[in-house]
Amino acid sequence: MTTPTYFGLLAEFEGRAEIPLEEVAPRYFGINARTASTRACAQALPVPVYRALDSQKSPWLVSAGDLAEYLDRRKAQARQQWQAVNE
Repeated sequence: MTTPTYFGLLAEFEGRAEIPLEEVAPRYFGINARTASTRACAQALPVPVYRALDSQKSPWLVSAGDLAEYLDRRKAQARQQWQAVNE
C-alpha cells in the first residue's frame, strides 16, 4: 500500500502500521471505543479488525493499509457524486 492516504495515516498514528481500534473509531467512524469493540466482535465495521493474540485483553487492531483503502474508496465515491452534481 503506497497511497498518500496510507502515508498520512502512518504519520498521524506515529508510524504504526497496526492501529488500535479505540484510536481509529472516534476519528474515522464517529463511534466511541465501546461501540467499536461491540461491532468488532461481530466484524460489523467497514474494515477488518483483529486481535494479535487470542485473548479478550488483547486490543482490537486495524491495519493502516486496510483503513487507507477504505478511505480512498469513500473519497472516490464522494468525488463521483460531486462530479455528477457539479459537471
